[in-house]
Amino acid sequence: MVEISKPRRSHPILIALAVVGALTLATVFSIFGILGLMVSKLPGSFSFGNSAQHGKNLIQGVGAKEQIFAGIRLEGEINSATADDVLEKIKEADTDTRVVGILFEVNSQGGAVVPSQEIYDAITKVKAKKPVVAYVRDVAASGAMYSMAPATKIVANRTSMIGSVGVILSSFEASDLFTLAKIKPMTLKTGALKDAGNPARVWNDQDKAYLQELIEKTRTQFANDVKVARGLSDLVMKHLSDGRVVLGQEALDLKLVDALGDRDTAVASLAQLAKAEPTLHLEYLEKNDTKVPRLFQYLMEESGRSFVRGSLEGMQNSGNQIRIR
Repeated sequence: MVEISKPRRSHPILIALAVVGALTLATVFSIFGILGLMVSKLPGSFSFGNSAQHGKNLIQGVGAKEQIFAGIRLEGEINSATADDVLEKIKEADTDTRVVGILFEVNSQGGAVVPSQEIYDAITKVKAKKPVVAYVRDVAASGAMYSMAPATKIVANRTSMIGSVGVILSSFEASDLFTLAKIKPMTLKTGALKDAGNPARVWNDQDKAYLQELIEKTRTQFANDVKVARGLSDLVMKHLSDGRVVLGQEALDLKLVDALGDRDTAVASLAQLAKAEPTLHLEYLEKNDTKVPRLFQYLMEESGRSFVRGSLEGMQNSGNQIRIR
């Protein structure tokens, strides 16, 4: 005779311990962040590697009258830190008279809305003075598509993935977990929508309608900016309205990009636009120093990807960040 065992339920005490552990871990990472901020305020912060200072000239070993192309990379998730880094480099390439053109190398799946929009605006501004050629190394989706859209010319590989003109807001609903752990979250608010998206309670229809309207408005702005920058038709925008990505050839057919090729193709296009020799030196603007506060920042970013921080920020109504993906 086969005995069927009843499924075991997690004991409330174990769940409570898990929650306490999560809170403790989040506190530790918060301490790291505070220490990192304190160290960053100290004069002469410790650094590893070369001692190039933040905000100083990133182009080294180039003569005062020598012409060059500036290379700027947009890689990984787009967030405030990513945008700050890219914006600083765009500004330097803009103001440095030795730079006659910018190669904007993109390999990103997107990220936060505002940082993507800031890069979009910066490229729109700088291309009025110097040509900007975007080169899609592998992926230019969503926020990355947004960021590079105003480039003078976009070159992509045949199998690059491009597009994803859409917006997403991701969260979770954990009210059953709190009930099981016999924890009662308490929220005082001044308006019905003040804690919309709070994972500690069930989302009602008003919450969902409000948040959906918010991301629809964000998507409309995103789509309109890309449409204007690339000169796309309504038919193309309708085709892309479901948030799909397309490969290089289809991206070319849809006019999301201007040409297919590799980095050399992009550099040759840049030289033509800048009326310069293709053999002109390409200098990537990179910072060679890694300060101690960046280590703390790294720890915070890693913890931010974890369920723990997502849960805590959600409870405080700050975990529902709108992302364009």
